[in-house]
Amino acid sequence: IVNIEKKRKDSNGFQATMGFDFNIKQSGSKILELKNNIDLQYNLNAHTFILLNDIQLLSVDNGSLINNGFQHFRYNYTIKDSSFVTLEAFGQYQYNEQKLLQQRILGAFGPRFRILNKEKVKWYTAPLAMYEYEDLNQDEIELFEADTARIRLDAYTNFFTSLNDLLSFNLVAYYQPDLGNFNDYRVSGETNLTINITKYLAYRVGFSADYDSDPPIPVQSTFWY
Repeated sequence: IVNIEKKRKDSNGFQATMGFDFNIKQSGSKILELKNNIDLQYNLNAHTFILLNDIQLLSVDNGSLINNGFQHFRYNYTIKDSSFVTLEAFGQYQYNEQKLLQQRILGAFGPRFRILNKEKVKWYTAPLAMYEYEDLNQDEIELFEADTARIRLDAYTNFFTSLNDLLSFNLVAYYQPDLGNFNDYRVSGETNLTINITKYLAYRVGFSADYDSDPPIPVQSTFWY
């Protein structure tokens, strides 16, 4: 599950952030690190376009410890511009070697609701219908179908509150059950508490976790950081 909510920007126009990191070290072991991030967004009144790319590779002596990435495109259309209803559609391609995921292709569509939009409290929620195709590493999985296609509910909520001038809190949570088998589901959450020390300095503490009720063996069900 990719947290798109923290990528959204409110201002109109075109905004872009791009980064590329490459490191190679030889200290008894050969360590190779590669990161590439692209974050593009264009807002024009009721229309919003978001394009994201994230690639991470960390290998030691030609064996990968981290090898994952995704590409994500999302379009939002806010009905009557000032309405609380936004129509949302997205497509995503993803891979993750540590989760034995060779590729995952997603496509989703549905409404996004603005429950609250006050100066100190903002709350959005959405129930999207999502098509999912997965292709797993056939050499590693045990007692699990190598490739599957299913329809999931992609339900998420984004809640932000500024408790006072010093403290603010943000919670983003996702719930993605298989509509044909509700015992197969994923849950993901990310929370942040920000403490404003001065006008130019703040301290942020956060926690993220995701849980898969039916991961391929031998992949663990819970990841957190």
